[in-house]
Amino acid sequence: MTESEIYERMETDASHDALNILATELPEPLILMGGWAVHLTVNESYTREHNAPYLGSRDVDLGFHIDVDASIEELRKNDFARTLEILRRVGYWESGTSRFCRIIDKRTVRTLNEMEAGNIPLYDLFYLYIDPMVDRIHPLNNEAFKIKPIDEPLLADAIENEKMREITISEKTILIPRPEVLLAMKLSAFPRRTKDDKKVKDACDIYALIWHSNRPSREIIDSIKKDHPELIEQLMDQFTEDIVVKASYHLGVEPEQFMGVISQLTE
Repeated sequence: MTESEIYERMETDASHDALNILATELPEPLILMGGWAVHLTVNESYTREHNAPYLGSRDVDLGFHIDVDASIEELRKNDFARTLEILRRVGYWESGTSRFCRIIDKRTVRTLNEMEAGNIPLYDLFYLYIDPMVDRIHPLNNEAFKIKPIDEPLLADAIENEKMREITISEKTILIPRPEVLLAMKLSAFPRRTKDDKKVKDACDIYALIWHSNRPSREIIDSIKKDHPELIEQLMDQFTEDIVVKASYHLGVEPEQFMGVISQLTE
């Protein structure tokens, strides 16, 4: 069985390029979460085993610490506020209440405005999303930022208890939650996914974080059982035959091997 990308290579390449550019533009240290954080955590081990890089991501998830005691003047000058300004300056626009987006023509890899995109078939467009996430929502959030970021309590735990590791991208310092934190985030999100591709990608990431984090899988799983036992309850019901087959295909492993790794969570 050979590995197969979940998303089009053009989409993940564009997302990866955006990450590198943002790393140079945004305040340092940048906190990276989501699919690219998983990729950077597992890619070395996965590549050794499969002679191919680990799956890329379509979106870029960024994390921020919010001081809930800060004044509105302080909020408007913090790294989160500066990041929102920079995202707008480099060509992203608000999409909905919590995301930023840039539209790319798949044929030319050119960034389009909304009017230009309206004249192109949807299948030729790629919507590159930047998702800013915060550890807490400030009471004055709406007044200070005019968007409602996604709040991720597990990020607060990672920041407060120093469950981060440091890497370098484009000569800039990047902070990534440790594997057990990323796994907890994936286990939390997995049952709530409604889109098939997102659920399959989460299933792949859960497997990879257990098996390819360059740390003993038992150590990572024991950490989850100790700190977040509620995330494991009824988890196995989410791994339907369809999800297992698809995730195994994209990972380049047999379904039996996939479930052998996943089942360690409930042993």
